[in-house]
Amino acid sequence: MPRSPTVMLRLAVAVVLASACRPAPHEAPPGGADAATAPLSAADQAAIRATDTAFVTAADAGDAAGLAALYLADASLMPPNAATVQGREGIQKFWGAFAGAYRISITVTAEAVEGHGDLAYSRGRYTLDLTPKAKGAAPAHDEGKFLEILRRQPDGTWRYAVDMYSSDLPMPK
Repeated sequence: MPRSPTVMLRLAVAVVLASACRPAPHEAPPGGADAATAPLSAADQAAIRATDTAFVTAADAGDAAGLAALYLADASLMPPNAATVQGREGIQKFWGAFAGAYRISITVTAEAVEGHGDLAYSRGRYTLDLTPKAKGAAPAHDEGKFLEILRRQPDGTWRYAVDMYSSDLPMPK
């Protein structure tokens, strides 16, 4: 019984999609296959939390270069109400604009740090207070949530691959 072209097209698309969903073959990571699937150790979780602490320290110091150094060279920063910022250089400019205009006071609380191998995520909450450096400008306060994807580096440090945050407060009118 012949099949209609639409049915054949759908079948072909399903086969292509099914084969695309299979994991690609890859070489075993250093330390064997178990290293890629091993859950994060307590030391890894502490190192990820230390990255967040270094972020707070650099932000509070107005150190845009220090902030950018915590990101991978090809990282993505996804701030609220703005386009995605790509790459460490762009991220340094983004944070530099904040540091140039405001004294920053931020707290970051990671509520979950999980992952496997060299890939992890951190999810939590932040509060942010911005004191304008320009006279007459109004201070700003924000609080919200964040989600970060991090990659372990060869030296054991963890760097942000993707950093996304959003406010819990309503948009100003």
